[in-house]
Amino acid sequence: RALNIMRHMHKQGKSTPVLLVGASGTAKTSTATMFFDTLDSSKMVVKKVNFSSATSPFMCQSNIEVELDKRGGKSFGPPGGKKMTVFIDDLSMPEMNAWGDQPTLEMVRLIVEFHG
Repeated sequence: RALNIMRHMHKQGKSTPVLLVGASGTAKTSTATMFFDTLDSSKMVVKKVNFSSATSPFMCQSNIEVELDKRGGKSFGPPGGKKMTVFIDDLSMPEMNAWGDQPTLEMVRLIVEFHG
């Protein structure tokens, strides 16, 4: 069912964030991977980012930016006029800092909020 929902959302052509939620071992990563395997690689770049307790905002940003081309000024985008999907696995893993913040997740929030 989740795979069909993801296909339907993708066909809409909008950059809609999707969050797969479920207990450990319920095939969330496998479902997403199966969906990404159906995408046309000549039109879409899929970047998989694995989070861990040691993932910092800099590491996350660097991991995503390695797939992007500089377009001028401070603008970046996927190469060759393609679109890009970023898949973040284990979103809940980054640890909180001394103030109870999760800066890595805050950076992800900013990326989603500003559409890229």
